[in-house]
Amino acid sequence: MAIPFRNPDKNFVFSSANEIAALEAHFSLRKVPEKTTDTLLLCSWNIANLGAQKRSDDALKVLAAGLRKFDLIAVQEVNEKYAHLAQIVELMGANYNFVMSDTAGNNERLAYIYDSAKVKRRQLFGELALRPREYPKHTVDVRYREGGEDKVDTFVDHRFVPFDRNPFIGSFQCGELSITVANTHLYFGKFQNSRKREERARYARRVLEIFALARWAGRRSKKDSTYDKDIILLGDMNVPTMDADESTYKALKKFGYQPLEWHTKTGGSNLGNDKTYDQMSFAPGQIRKRVKDFNVFDFDNALLRDLWQQLEASLSPKKARSKFNSYIKFHFSDHRPLWVCLDTTDI
Repeated sequence: MAIPFRNPDKNFVFSSANEIAALEAHFSLRKVPEKTTDTLLLCSWNIANLGAQKRSDDALKVLAAGLRKFDLIAVQEVNEKYAHLAQIVELMGANYNFVMSDTAGNNERLAYIYDSAKVKRRQLFGELALRPREYPKHTVDVRYREGGEDKVDTFVDHRFVPFDRNPFIGSFQCGELSITVANTHLYFGKFQNSRKREERARYARRVLEIFALARWAGRRSKKDSTYDKDIILLGDMNVPTMDADESTYKALKKFGYQPLEWHTKTGGSNLGNDKTYDQMSFAPGQIRKRVKDFNVFDFDNALLRDLWQQLEASLSPKKARSKFNSYIKFHFSDHRPLWVCLDTTDI
């Protein structure tokens, strides 16, 4: 079950109009492109516990305003009770629509929101469920510390088990661009640096989910019978760092899929600014030539500025940040959205 974030102050209110204005100014500061007829603005955002906790109407209006900046959005952590998703899409305007998966791990759905005036749904939609004969085995190195020393726990031929939340595949058309998107919220399990071997095995399971996803995409992008070879993997993949020695990152890249190096521009996709859990990864070939720009959008550095100033004036920097983030993640999310601008002309 999803564990909703605690409301840090039930008496706290804010003006959606003021926060939306701040958000618009931050879009400009971060140089997020305006919509044009020859580009697709694709976004991925884990909106934590969407529908599983009480958000105010003002919070939903701010979320809708942020999402309205984009043409196609992959959303993770939509709860079984999806009324808040539907309300956000309604607030975005008459052109916007959504499609979602059924529930899986943590009673979560995956969803796509799209501007139907610009983006057309195509024929391929469904959940990615591998057949047992396709379950891969993969040797996984899990790094940890014990007794003040760096160590590696190797799980030889670790076997994939079915996805905790099946990736949700959707195909879309925008201009001359046809893409298949795999929207994901992959298994977290435990942290890599766990003391118990059974917990490190759960981290290895996370690596196997990424490995299986990347292998599927790599194989599909090479088959003549594939519906659309321009496949984009995106979502919350729980990749903690984009380092060469990080097992999750190596698994994502193993079959030729190249993630966008967005973290080098603004920072992490978490509120702590130090993790790269969220990813966008592209098939090799023509689709990568369409990438015009990309980044993470640090909305938390724009919203609730009056609150931040109050906390900063009365608390230590560390406590102020921790308290402020408790408001941000309750009203909005603990993940930042990623976006990419794609050329949709006949190139």
